[in-house]
Amino acid sequence: MKYRNILYGAVLAGVAILSSCDVMDTSPSESYSEELVWSTKSTADAFVESAYSSILGGLYAGKYAQMEGYSPNGIHSNLNNLDGFPTETGLTNSYDTGFNQFSRLRMCNLIIDKAQNSTNLSEGEKKELIAQGRFLRGLVFFYQARWMGRFVPITKLLSESDTTDFKTPLTSSVAESYKYVMDDFNAAIEGLPETSAAGIGNKYAAYAFASRAALQAYAYTGDKAYLTKCIEASNAVINSGKYKLTSDYGNMFQDAGKTDAEIILGYYRLDQNTQCSSYNELIGCIPNISNDEIKTAGGSAFFNNANGKTFEGWATFFPSQELIDQYLVIDQKDGKAKPWDQTSQYLNSVEEKDPSGLKVGDFVDIPAISRKVPDADDMGSNAKGQKIVKWGVVKDNSRINEIMYNHRDNRFYGTIVYDSCYWLQNELITTCCRGTMWAGVRQGQADSWYTTASGYYWRKNVYDVSPRLYWNVKTNYHFVIARLGEMYMNLAEAKLLQGDLSGAVAALNETRTKHGLLPASTASSEQEVWSDYIRERRCEMAYENDIYWSYLRWGKYGGFANDGAAPGDVINALNTPVHKIQITHDRKQFMVAQMVTNGAWNRNFTVRRYLMPIPQGQIDSRAAGGIHDTQNPGW
Repeated sequence: MKYRNILYGAVLAGVAILSSCDVMDTSPSESYSEELVWSTKSTADAFVESAYSSILGGLYAGKYAQMEGYSPNGIHSNLNNLDGFPTETGLTNSYDTGFNQFSRLRMCNLIIDKAQNSTNLSEGEKKELIAQGRFLRGLVFFYQARWMGRFVPITKLLSESDTTDFKTPLTSSVAESYKYVMDDFNAAIEGLPETSAAGIGNKYAAYAFASRAALQAYAYTGDKAYLTKCIEASNAVINSGKYKLTSDYGNMFQDAGKTDAEIILGYYRLDQNTQCSSYNELIGCIPNISNDEIKTAGGSAFFNNANGKTFEGWATFFPSQELIDQYLVIDQKDGKAKPWDQTSQYLNSVEEKDPSGLKVGDFVDIPAISRKVPDADDMGSNAKGQKIVKWGVVKDNSRINEIMYNHRDNRFYGTIVYDSCYWLQNELITTCCRGTMWAGVRQGQADSWYTTASGYYWRKNVYDVSPRLYWNVKTNYHFVIARLGEMYMNLAEAKLLQGDLSGAVAALNETRTKHGLLPASTASSEQEVWSDYIRERRCEMAYENDIYWSYLRWGKYGGFANDGAAPGDVINALNTPVHKIQITHDRKQFMVAQMVTNGAWNRNFTVRRYLMPIPQGQIDSRAAGGIHDTQNPGW
C-alpha cells in the first residue's frame, strides 16, 4: 500500500458540491469552476479525496467506541449517564440511523457523471473515476442497508428539473437493497486499479467490502449465491499477495503501524486538523485521575508524572468482562489454550465460593469517601439474574491478576488495559481496588466520573500522544477500515455456512495462530466450530465496528450461531447484562458482577432491531410529497 499524507479538509477536496452549486470553494480566497475541476485527473482526484473524507470519515471511522458498546464486548457509561441503545431505552420509530445521505450520494453520482461526460480525460482515467464513484456509492448504500435494510437509491446526478427522480421510493426489500450494494462493489472491482494511495480505495478494498456485504446480504436474504461471492472476494484479497497478516497486532492500531501491510483501506487524519478530542476512541477512553485522588482513595502507588497529569481524559467507553473472557490462556501444564478459569494454574490455586456469601464492603470499606466494594447495588438479583456471578479466593502464594492475565492470547495485550500492566508514558496501571485507575478512585462511588465501569480500559486505537493525551493536543490518527484479518474471518464464516467445517477451521486458524499466537483449533463438530469461530472473531475484530453487525447475522442464522435459538429470534448475547471485575488490593480475591449503574444491567434485544426504523418523520414528509413508503417491521 502506498502511503501519502492526506490532509483532509484543507485541499481542493475539502468541500462538497451541494445540489444547486456550480462552483466549489477550495480555499478562503479562491474558487474553481466545475469545468476546471473535471478537466484533469489530478483535480478530479482531489474531489474524489473529499468524497472519501466525507464517506469514510462520516459513516465508518469514529464509530468504533460507540458500536462496541452496542455489543457484549463493551459498555458506554459514566456515573450519571448510560447509552440507552443496548437497553432499547427511548427507541421509537423516529430513531434515525442515517436516512438522509443525499449530499454524499450526490458526491458519488457527480464523480460518475462528470467522468462519463468528460472530453478531457482519457478512457482509462474515466474508467477509474467511475469505479471510484461506484465504490463510494456502494459504501453509502451498504451503510444504510446494514442499519435500515432499505434506502432511497439515487443512482444519477439530479438537477432541479428532475422532479420525478426526486420522488424515488425506498427500495422494496432488503434483497433489492443489497443488489444495489453489490452491483456498485462489483463495478468498482472491475474498474479500480490494484494499488492506490492510503485512504483511497483500490480493487482489493472493493473486494474487501464485497466480502463483508455479501455475508450480511446472505444473513438477511438467504440467497446462497452471496456465500459464493463472499468466498470469491475474500480469496481474491488473500491470494493477491499484496497484504499479509501483521506480526505486531497491537501496533497496527497505533501511529507507528499506519502503513502496516495488513491494512487494505484506512482513514487517515493529520495533526494539522486533528486533536485528541476529535474522537471518542482517544479522549473517550482515557480516565481522569490525579495522584491526589489516588491518595484520598487509599492508593499505595502513584503515577510517575509528578503533576499527576498523565491521565486527563473523559473516559466513558470500556471493554466488558465478556470480551476479556474470550481471550484464551495457555495452560502451563499441557500447553493447550483454555478459558482463563479452566486452566490448571487457576484450578490449582483458586477456590470458587458462593457469591451470595459476599457482604457489602468485604473487599473495600473507606468510610471517609463512602466507598465500599461490593456496594449495595451489587447485592442480590434482578430480572436478568444474580448480580454477582463469580467469587474466587486464591489459596496459595499466587496472585489472581497473574493467573488471569499472563499467557493470554497475544491480541489481549494489544487491545486491553488491565491490572498491573503499563500504558501511556509507561505508567504502571493498577485497576484493583485502591489502584491507580480503579473504578472508585475518584469522588462518586464504585463507578465514578471518567474511570472504568468494568475494571478495564481500551488500549487498541489509543495513541501515546506527545507531549500527552489531552483534549486540545494535536495528533495524527488513523482508523483501520478494512484489513486482511477480516478476510480470513469472512472466509471462515462463509465456509461454515456451506458446511465446510475443515475449511472454516483452517481459515480461523490463520489469525488465531499468527495474531493470537495460540495453538491451532482442533474443533471438528459444527457446534465446536461455531464456538471457536465466534470466539475468534470477537478477539480478532474487537473494537473495529464489526461485532454488533456479526451478532445480527448470527441471530439471523440461529442454531449454534445463537445459542440454539430459531433463526431470526432474540439474540441472547444482546439481551443479557455485561459484567465487570473487582480485584482486591492484595490480589487474593476477585468478583465478577453485572454492571448495574444507571440501569445498565437491563440490556434488551427485540427482533425489530434486526432492522432499525425508517424515520417516521421522513415517511410522513415524503408522503406529503406523494411518495408512499412502508415502515420496517415492528416500528
